[in-house]
Amino acid sequence: MSKEILLDVRKKAIIKINLDNYIEFVDDYFLSVLGYELTDFVTKPPKTVCHPDMPDIIHETIGGYIMNRQEGVAVLKHATRHGDYIWAFTYYMPRYKPDGSFEAFVTYRKPIPNKKLNSQTETIKETITRLYTILKAIEGHSGTEVARKYLNGFLEDRGLKSLDEYYLQFFNFNKNELFKYFTIDDKTSKSVIRKYLTDF
Repeated sequence: MSKEILLDVRKKAIIKINLDNYIEFVDDYFLSVLGYELTDFVTKPPKTVCHPDMPDIIHETIGGYIMNRQEGVAVLKHATRHGDYIWAFTYYMPRYKPDGSFEAFVTYRKPIPNKKLNSQTETIKETITRLYTILKAIEGHSGTEVARKYLNGFLEDRGLKSLDEYYLQFFNFNKNELFKYFTIDDKTSKSVIRKYLTDF
């Protein structure tokens, strides 16, 4: 039976993606957690590192943001070589060379902050899993375009303009807090980390 593997919030889990939406680099820490070698992923699309439970329409939507060089966040489920899984709160941002030309998209992964939605008993993972399960079922029955229409209606019904806004609503992070969370490392105090991961 598969089990969830938790990312170490103090470590970096990085993937670089080029503008053609292919992987250029995966850092050693994330490779060790996944149980793969870099050659298993390099020059392949980012969905290669994700779990089969992830709907294609989620990959396509985030890929569209990347093609447009948009900064944003996502909640992704990854599969390890040994059949286990990882949930990751993912921050993706464009990186530019000193001359201003585009270099790559850099994506950082951390554990999902363990908050609960206001007035709900579901965890963030449970709520997002429900949406992903519906989207996967629609894709299997009617294809990704129908799933796209459902996702657009789902977001509109909640007054959201994008998938990025859907993810951000769970955390109430401003720009500074988002940056602070994704720069947690060995030097970060436990008191700071507990603001995001209460069971740390």
